[in-house]
Amino acid sequence: MSKNITSPTHFDVSSGLKSVLGRELITDDEVAIFELVKNSFDAEATQVDIYFDEDRIVIADNGHGMSADDIKKKWLSVAYSSKRPQNDFRDDIAKRRKFAGSKGIGRISTDRLGELVTLQTRAKDDISGPVLSLQVDWSLFDIDHRKRFEKIPVTNLPDSKSFDVPTKLPRQRFGTVVTIENLLSSWERDDLLSLKSNLSKLINPFGSDADAFKIILHVPSEQEEDDDLVREYQEYEEDVELTEIVNGPVGNFIFETLEYKTTHIKVWIAPDGDDVKIFSELHDRGELIYKIKEPNPYNMLEGADFVAHIFFLNRSAKATFTRRMGVQPVNFGSVFLFRNGFRVFPVGERNDDWFGMDRRKGQGYARFLGTRELIGRIDVSGSDANFSEASSRNTGLIETEAVQELRTCYLEHCLKRLENYVVPVTFKDKEDKNVDDISRLKTDPGRERVTAVVSKLADSKNITLIDYSKELVRILDERSAKFEESLVGLRVIAEKTKDKALFENIEDAEKKFLELKRSEEKAQQQAKEESEARQAAELRADEAEKKVEDTQEQLKEEKKRNLFLTSNAAIDKDTVQNLHHQITIYAVDIQQRLENFIVKLSDETPVKRKEVLSALEGISLLNSRVLSIAKFATKANFRLDSEEIQDDLVGYIEQYLEAIAKDLLFGTIDIQIESDGVEFVQKFKPIDISIVVDNLIANSKKARATRIVFEFSKPEKNVLHLEVKDNGRALDKTVLEPQRIFEKGFTTTDGSGLGLYHIQHVLGEMNGTIEVEDVGDNKERRGMHFLIRISS
Repeated sequence: MSKNITSPTHFDVSSGLKSVLGRELITDDEVAIFELVKNSFDAEATQVDIYFDEDRIVIADNGHGMSADDIKKKWLSVAYSSKRPQNDFRDDIAKRRKFAGSKGIGRISTDRLGELVTLQTRAKDDISGPVLSLQVDWSLFDIDHRKRFEKIPVTNLPDSKSFDVPTKLPRQRFGTVVTIENLLSSWERDDLLSLKSNLSKLINPFGSDADAFKIILHVPSEQEEDDDLVREYQEYEEDVELTEIVNGPVGNFIFETLEYKTTHIKVWIAPDGDDVKIFSELHDRGELIYKIKEPNPYNMLEGADFVAHIFFLNRSAKATFTRRMGVQPVNFGSVFLFRNGFRVFPVGERNDDWFGMDRRKGQGYARFLGTRELIGRIDVSGSDANFSEASSRNTGLIETEAVQELRTCYLEHCLKRLENYVVPVTFKDKEDKNVDDISRLKTDPGRERVTAVVSKLADSKNITLIDYSKELVRILDERSAKFEESLVGLRVIAEKTKDKALFENIEDAEKKFLELKRSEEKAQQQAKEESEARQAAELRADEAEKKVEDTQEQLKEEKKRNLFLTSNAAIDKDTVQNLHHQITIYAVDIQQRLENFIVKLSDETPVKRKEVLSALEGISLLNSRVLSIAKFATKANFRLDSEEIQDDLVGYIEQYLEAIAKDLLFGTIDIQIESDGVEFVQKFKPIDISIVVDNLIANSKKARATRIVFEFSKPEKNVLHLEVKDNGRALDKTVLEPQRIFEKGFTTTDGSGLGLYHIQHVLGEMNGTIEVEDVGDNKERRGMHFLIRISS
């Protein structure tokens, strides 16, 4: 017969709990140190020093420290947590990575690192008192798990007048020092560099001064290698990357990384001679787009050291931020405000709209940027009379004239300037958000959009254009649809900057364009005359006309189903006339260009290599078109009534490959098509698309490929991707920058170097790009892999 339980009952806590909450819960050495440093931040430390030697780790901070009562009731109380009342992005990182910081068991994480832990501490409000010390031997907890947790002794050490820390560490009057000995694992250089990278997440991306929190690593055994690395960089007159150095401050370089991933603008107010001006610099993925200055209308901001750094977060930048910081940008915050170097709360916090960006975005989603798309920092200095925080310290700044000017300056000169670039340049190209370089801006349509933005600024009454991107703001190809329009903007820029070289280039380009136009007009006129003469000589009979009318609908439907005739039957007279018409246009154009070039060579003035290459490239492209038409003439019944059509681009390429390329062009190479029913209706020039396909296949043939695959996909509604892969030779190892293969005249063979350039030019006119997606040169993976992106 069982007895009733009469006495009070409770859980018994075994000494084995130490292992459960220690090395079993904290499964990574880095996480354990991260926890201890996070505790230092929660103790409002401004600096944490971490010291490593052969069998010891020391973590020292200058936080508020602990009294004897704190040690007993807090530090020695399992699961007691004393955190800052103000939530911080570091807390979000801890939650995301499942750290123990919010559970009050961070100190037990030392069990993961070593067996012996010594605590030294002195409260900030009792600096005349002694340094209190105690020691925990975690190995005692493993002897007998039947013992109760609280029965395992913790050793109280004698009080001292000062902290016992390595000589490398700074002397401190208060704070906490945790020393871990009898380490359970060794720390190699790669481990220390990885730890430094992980700890960088605890440093504010705006700099350690943003919230006065620094972390410094001290590892004497790695100092010599650090010094050697510094000297090696100095020999090349370069600064060593801090991420490669073990010793020294831990830095968060996320914004330096973002500068090469997205668009950002820097705006500052500074003296300019006897005046004060607003200066602005806009960069896009590492490329300076423009630098300007203009009069400062904000009197209250003079002498306030106004500086703003604002980043637009495209898809690549958001992914990079999340990966590096361990927290999504939306949870980190948006545009933060700092007054006299101190953060103004809650400006920039999630769901805070102190600058009114989200209210404004609600009026035009596609035209304006909001807090979810921006991140940055605004600094201002001044007295309480101008910039004073509300008494609650969580409602931003009290409204004053200076604060109103601050908001207006941000809206007009930071936010709107960024929008005036991002909306017409980045948003215009749906694929641009998926790339983290400016490759899509290097097309003629991309350059035209950038030129339009810069020229509009330069043409403004009070704006002085100091500098601009020579890579993007330049003369387009004469064949570009936006050529004449871009010249207007370029002329404005040349006038405003007094750029003599740009003026001369514009004059030369206009002359070439007029020559090209005259050649085309002459070709069109000659073709028209021949057509009229032929029509006059070959008037259709009434009966033939009636027959055409009867079969017109049937013919229309048939041609819609198939752009090419796959039989070798004779093509009809209209098709022959259309093909002849196109050949005449291109042939006369070639003749005219050759005559112009011969005249130029006959002149005594030397002709530059660049001009020779440009002339031959133009003739080469026209000749490629003639050759393509010749191929059409044998099997094609394509509708060539006009040079440009609107049709299914995927269907066209598929049928061109099946009907012409496979049989007539490249013999035994195996051409495979993977489209999975993808359709993409778009305006395009059939002949030019044929040139793109021909050059891609010819490229593979030169690389001795036996198979080439054309794979179509639509990642978005108005975006087409075409991946072209072959099994030929990979790109030559000497080509360090793969995108250079698309430059005019660049070649690694005995070819002209024009084929891939022609592809890039044709795609650029269609708002498309081509890039080397993957280069392999090993037995497992050979060949080239191109990615073509086209957006409608």
